[in-house]
Amino acid sequence: MGAQGRGTYADTYSNLYVDQAHGRVVLYATDTTRAKKLLAAAKHVHGDIDLARIRVVKAKYTKKALDATVAQIMAASKVKTAADLTVYSAAPAPDGSGVQVTAKAAAVPKLRASLVPHIHAMSARSDAPSVPITVTSGKPVTADTWRWNDTYPWIGGDVILGPGVKSGYIDQCTTGIAAQDLGDDVLITAAHCFPNGSHTYGEGDSVGTWGYNYGHYFADVIATDPSWDAEVVDTGMLTGTGTNSDEADQPSGDWYAVDSDAYSYNGQTVCQDGARSYYDGHGVPCGIDVVNEDITYNLAWDDGSVHSVRGVEGQSSGYAVEQGDSGGLVFSVENSTDRQARGIVSGESGSSTMFWTEAPDILNHFNLKLNPYR
Repeated sequence: MGAQGRGTYADTYSNLYVDQAHGRVVLYATDTTRAKKLLAAAKHVHGDIDLARIRVVKAKYTKKALDATVAQIMAASKVKTAADLTVYSAAPAPDGSGVQVTAKAAAVPKLRASLVPHIHAMSARSDAPSVPITVTSGKPVTADTWRWNDTYPWIGGDVILGPGVKSGYIDQCTTGIAAQDLGDDVLITAAHCFPNGSHTYGEGDSVGTWGYNYGHYFADVIATDPSWDAEVVDTGMLTGTGTNSDEADQPSGDWYAVDSDAYSYNGQTVCQDGARSYYDGHGVPCGIDVVNEDITYNLAWDDGSVHSVRGVEGQSSGYAVEQGDSGGLVFSVENSTDRQARGIVSGESGSSTMFWTEAPDILNHFNLKLNPYR
């Protein structure tokens, strides 16, 4: 349904909610008759869909219209440095009723009085729908394995070190999606970790000691994209010898194949294999609920620059993430042996709120595919 909504039926599709506990899905659409055609198209492609488990709810705005409003808000609030940041994020409301903006508390009244009318005026000039915008105070999004100083093939969940984007610093992040281009084995981590062209390494100190000393050489960063907060490190090796599409999970020492990728939808739950979380005693955090499947947020990097990122927001009733997990694989458990890539850890807003960018977007952007060699 999500694929149809992003494509042919973008004129009616608004959102999805996956009720995993009861095996049901809510489809939000602006035209219920058109929504039935969307369902029929999805059923044609995926014959095992049980239409009886899907409820259609009428929404006021399409996702396309909501996304356009989000883009206008983020463009109007663009700043160069973290010190000037007032708008933290903007996202479609889950029920398609408008756009929700989070901002610095002191700036909320001014944004309501200036930003909201400005966006509505822009919509009127472009003959686009004037989408309701709510502005509330929030928290900024900050840039944030059992495998230590590892050797080839590297997989999701490894510790990775390199020169930070802030000059003179060494950063520690986590390896995420293992993939390949036309030949080379590569790994994807977060773009805010290391500058393009950097050499990257494992952690050279004793296990669990964050000494920031380079261990085994890993690979060089060959491409970055701040809008997906993703960068590619290229091992120069082939056919699974440099990287392998697995993730480091529990119990310690086990690998699980990551052999598919997908978008996340409201109501689903995910896990993440951040190295920092694991070695700081939190294991592999799971039970992270998708609360906003499509959110655009301003991410301040360590060098003070600010970048607009499009991804997903998840929340946990307990612990979800910490700094150093950046780039780690976000995944769902498909069965006892297989995992599905959902994206990579991008940021946090406290230890129970995590933001990630999505695997299909990242792979498509860099023209990569998973390489689960067994």
